Amino acid sequence: MTEIVKGGNLPVPGQAWRVAVVRQAGGDGVPEVDASALLLDAEGRVRGDGDLVFYNQPAHASGAVRLLDQVRDGQRRVADWLQIDTERVEPAVERIVITASSEHGTFGQVPGLHIRTVSAATGEQLALYAVDDASTETAFVLGEFYRRDGGWKFRAVGQGYASGLVGLAEDFGIVGRDPDPAPEDEPVPDDEPAPDDEPASAGAPPEAIPAELLAKAREAEAEAVGTPPGVPVQRPPRTGPRSDVELFGEDFPEFVRSGEGKAEFTVDVPIPAGYLVVDTYRPGKGYLTVRTLDEKGDGDVLVANTLMDDYEGRGLVRYDGKAPLRLRVAGHDQRWTVAVRPVSAVEALDGAAEGRGSDVLLYTGPAGQLSSRLRTGLSHEWFNVHGYEPDGRRHLLANEANRLPRDSRPLPAGPLLVYLRVAEGDWTLKVRPPKENRFWRRK
Repeated sequence: MTEIVKGGNLPVPGQAWRVAVVRQAGGDGVPEVDASALLLDAEGRVRGDGDLVFYNQPAHASGAVRLLDQVRDGQRRVADWLQIDTERVEPAVERIVITASSEHGTFGQVPGLHIRTVSAATGEQLALYAVDDASTETAFVLGEFYRRDGGWKFRAVGQGYASGLVGLAEDFGIVGRDPDPAPEDEPVPDDEPAPDDEPASAGAPPEAIPAELLAKAREAEAEAVGTPPGVPVQRPPRTGPRSDVELFGEDFPEFVRSGEGKAEFTVDVPIPAGYLVVDTYRPGKGYLTVRTLDEKGDGDVLVANTLMDDYEGRGLVRYDGKAPLRLRVAGHDQRWTVAVRPVSAVEALDGAAEGRGSDVLLYTGPAGQLSSRLRTGLSHEWFNVHGYEPDGRRHLLANEANRLPRDSRPLPAGPLLVYLRVAEGDWTLKVRPPKENRFWRRK
C-alpha cells in the first residue's frame, strides 16, 4: 500500500482503475457527500456538460469514466466507487479530476475523508491519500489522473472550494443550463460577419479630445447655474438615503490626461475610498495597456489591455483612499486619453445591454440569470464578467475562452457593479428571471 501526501504523484500503468471516495456515512451531524469526475482538455476545461460524471450523469459517453455503486461497511463508513479506463480516454482529454461535494454541510464535518486508487483487475492498491486539513469547504478536488510523457500519472490534489459541486464545476467550464435554451441563446452562425468586417469608424470615439469636451460641458453647466467659468459648481449637500451607485463610492472631480506613447502620472484630484472607473480612449491601431501602480511603483491593477482598433473601454478599480492614485500607460506612439471618474458615471444594466470593449454597468434588479455573448473576428477569444458588491465581494458571471464565446450564469440581486472585460469584440448581456436548473436537480 502506498500512502501519498498532498501534491504527491505516481505513474499509472495503462489499464482500468477503480477509485473510492471514502468517508464516514452521513447522519448525526455528518453531511452526505457525493463523488464525481470531470474530464478536462489541455486548457483545464470541460468540452461540454457531458464531461461531468456525477449522480445525474453516471457514465461518460466514451465509456472511459463511470460512477459505480456506493458501498457501506459495519463501521459506518461509505465509499463511492468510480472506474477509469485510461486506455479508452479520448486524445483530447488531458486530465480527469476526482471530486467530492456536499450540499448541506462542510468537509470539516466529514471524518475520515480519503481517496483510494486500486487496479480494477487485481484489486492491488496504487495509492491512498487522506485529507487532513478540511474546514469550511463544500467541495474538494481530491486527486487527478493526468497525461505525462505518453503515459498517465495520478496526483493527490486536496484543493477545497466553498461553492459546492455547482461552483466547482463552473470553474472548469460547466454551465449546467437546461436542455432547451431560449431561442435568443442559440449560437451565432459561423458565417455571420465579424466586427472586423464593419467600417473602421463604427463605434470609434469622437475625434475631439475628451478633455476639451469636458471643459466645454463644465462651462455650460456653470452658466446654467450662474457660476463664473473656472469656479467649481457648488451643489447643496445630499440628504436622505444613499442611492445604489453611491454605495460603491462618492463623487469626486473627474481627472483627464492625454498623451502619446508611454507615460506615468499621478491623479491630482481628491478621491475618496471606494470604487472608481478608468476610461481609456485610443484612436487607430496598436497595443495599449493601462495599469494602476502600487506604492513601490510596480504594476498593480490592469484596467486596459487591448489591440482593438479605435479602442474605447472602461475599467474598474477599488481604491483604498491612502496613497495618491498613480497610473501607467504603455503602448505605441498613438495618441490616447485616460479619464478617472466616479462610479456615478456608469450606465445601468436594465434588462439588456450591448457594447464594444471593456465596460462597467450598474445592476439594481432582483436575482436572475445573466446570459452573455461575445462576437469577434478572432479564431480564439476570451471574456469574463464579474459582479462586485459594495463591500467588495465578487461573483463570477462569465468566464469563456473560445470561438464566439457565450455563457449563462446566476445573477445575484443588486446592487452590483458588473465589470465586463474583453480583449476584442462586441458583446451583449441579457438579464432573465431565475429558473430551476434541472441539470443539477437529483433524478
